[in-house]
Amino acid sequence: MAGGFWALAAGYLFAYFNAKSIEERKARIERVNKQLKNFYGPLLSCVTASRSAFHAMVQQHSPDGTKAAFRAAVKANPEGKEARAYRTWMAEVLQPLNERAAQVVTEHIDLLDSPGLEPLLLQLVAATSAYRVTLQSWKNGDFGAHSVIKYPDTIADYVSREFAKMKRRQASLLGEGSMTLLSKL
Repeated sequence: MAGGFWALAAGYLFAYFNAKSIEERKARIERVNKQLKNFYGPLLSCVTASRSAFHAMVQQHSPDGTKAAFRAAVKANPEGKEARAYRTWMAEVLQPLNERAAQVVTEHIDLLDSPGLEPLLLQLVAATSAYRVTLQSWKNGDFGAHSVIKYPDTIADYVSREFAKMKRRQASLLGEGSMTLLSKL
């Protein structure tokens, strides 16, 4: 009779801890999926597209195809063709992408996968916000206006690394790593 009790107790404990483990795993999978869908995925899309668009603008409008020459031309002649192209690209392409990226950061910062706030993300939001004033100054005819808060050029690399890390975690939680290992046997 005592053996039956212990078997029943052991079975109950096993079932309890197994169910708890399954629920915790489901919660981890749901969080990672949410992080990828609502934070890292959209953020990566925006900052990568912004970087690509910036490079395309420079290639298309720089006197020699370099970023340095383009910036020098814009600074030297705020009403020149390079500066006009820059203002158009900022208003129509770059700033909308940056606004979306900043929105993702401010609305979904709770999905960040680190204990502290990444300074690059804060700089992205600050630079994007400051550029609103610059765009308004341009609309008012002040073509010499510029932002003193620089866009974080390395943010696309940071977000790309974090996205890849989250995808690896997702694959691990879904057991895809073990399936790949089994298929090799």
